[in-house]
Amino acid sequence: MSSARPLLLGHRGLSSKHLENSMEAFRAALAAGMDGFELDVQPTRDGVCLVLHDEDLARTANGSGLLRHMKATELPALKNGEPLPRLADVLDLPARLINVELKGEPGWQQALAAVEAAEALDRVLFSSFEHSEVLQLWAACESARCGFLWETDEALELSAEELADLPAALWFHPPLKAVKARPELWAPHAGRLALWGMKTPAEAKDLPFQPAALIADGI
Repeated sequence: MSSARPLLLGHRGLSSKHLENSMEAFRAALAAGMDGFELDVQPTRDGVCLVLHDEDLARTANGSGLLRHMKATELPALKNGEPLPRLADVLDLPARLINVELKGEPGWQQALAAVEAAEALDRVLFSSFEHSEVLQLWAACESARCGFLWETDEALELSAEELADLPAALWFHPPLKAVKARPELWAPHAGRLALWGMKTPAEAKDLPFQPAALIADGI
């Protein structure tokens, strides 16, 4: 994907000003001029793909419990009063790109089904720290855009050979801190880098190359 500048994605929506992973935060990211947003998904016990970062609902909802152990109809409202978003609902928003992060495993089947049902494959980038989840989804749908996520310590240990051995179509999602520490490692892959771990995109302005996307808490 080419652009005059990196695509700007709100981390869990415009989470610097709104409750993360809420429809309010996603709409606010677009209203602020962002190209889209990143969000986290996992399935309920009855197989509905819901948007939530933590395993437990307690931090962002008016209730607690493990999402995967509950049915979609049993879920409490978020702390801002909204229902917990379904991925299907979020895909209706006019985002240029939505980074769908698969939380835990398994869960890729429900996420892929929701995206395919919405005919939104061309606007979605799947990613996960669970690389096996990404590879299973990609094997099931070769036209899906997919990426590997790394924590800082993992990204700092990667070699140029390891990155070169990964499929050319795969996106890379390292944290900005790791890329700043070793920009020469990541520069050859700039066109498929989605960098995260920043409060605003300005934190990446000193990079010696332009990544494809920046995932930030705010503008």
